[in-house]
Amino acid sequence: MQSHTFQAKEIKEALALVRRDLGPDAVVVGTRRIPGRAMGLLGGSFIEVTAQSAAAPSTHATKPAGLRKPSPQAVAQKERDEEDNVVVTANRHKALLALQRAKRNRERREPVQTPQASIMRNPREALSAAAAGSIGRVATHARLRRRLLASLIPRELCEQWLKQLPAELAPSQAEQRLRANLRNLLGAPAPLVGRGARVAAFVGPTGVGKTTTIAKLAAHATLVENRKVALVSLDDLRLGSTAQLRAYADVLGANLYTCGRDDSLARILASLRDVELVFIDTAGVSPSTGTGLEALRARLRRAGESITTHLCVAAATRQEELDRILHVYGRVEPADLIATKLDEAVAIGSMLSARVQIGLPFSFLTTGQQVPEDFMTANPESLTDILLGGATP
Repeated sequence: MQSHTFQAKEIKEALALVRRDLGPDAVVVGTRRIPGRAMGLLGGSFIEVTAQSAAAPSTHATKPAGLRKPSPQAVAQKERDEEDNVVVTANRHKALLALQRAKRNRERREPVQTPQASIMRNPREALSAAAAGSIGRVATHARLRRRLLASLIPRELCEQWLKQLPAELAPSQAEQRLRANLRNLLGAPAPLVGRGARVAAFVGPTGVGKTTTIAKLAAHATLVENRKVALVSLDDLRLGSTAQLRAYADVLGANLYTCGRDDSLARILASLRDVELVFIDTAGVSPSTGTGLEALRARLRRAGESITTHLCVAAATRQEELDRILHVYGRVEPADLIATKLDEAVAIGSMLSARVQIGLPFSFLTTGQQVPEDFMTANPESLTDILLGGATP
């Protein structure tokens, strides 16, 4: 049987080409992702699908009596199943490569950090530190005010912090005092689960990285802490919504459970009594409407055991949008904040001001797409360094 190759930017487009040229009964025999340069593009990548047409029926075969043509619903379901299987295969391959890369990184020795390496790694931070030491003649408060405002700290909160610094302090002493005050305000990071609990749910707007964050934390618990974990998805609204989570679950050897609207979360959790940690993924909800948050809160409350809810927010979120998110997602009573995508944020002042103003502690920070290495505990020292650009010289 002859194989045919189809190329497209997305898996859905490639499958559409397969069905168009080979018919709805075509068999997908392989998929792979190839760098976009091979397609004549300057960047990105594309999906290549290899498929074969269905075997032609024998000319001597007779049509069984009573055989009916499949219904449109059955054909549509078959197409969705084929699409999900291909997505799962691609995502499982991607997850396996990510975990293998993480293992190699852990086996390498940590390189010695020299001043030159620090400059190459973060030139903006190095320039900020150099500038701080060269403008000693500028008033201490004015210098710190500029740094705080440049980090997107609201002016009112900025002035409140500066009032706590005596004017007679030298520049280095004033910065040390400000750092100490900020560490006290931020406090210790929140834990993954509360005392005596084992279930963590992750909520937040669409696209903030909830599923990737769960994959990082679950991989860390499995590979580093050697704990038994399970994954539960409440995101039953989107086609293929669990494909990425299923790929990571397969690689980690963890069970994945999909809990539909009519399913009982309490029943699923009761069947996982031998699991040390349960991670719950939820559907993204638009902060402009908040539709579905009341139902989500009711489902979590009826779970039959304590659940620690983490609110995931992109670190680059602007203050006005962040205020709206915090107000809307207050309905599900989050225990803490997870700042995601720090690598995409120019400044995190709005996130830190939210921590101080609403009293929700941070638990974790995510710093990239690599699983599981691109996350860290949100300790106050790290947050202060991110805000002010490194430790006091």
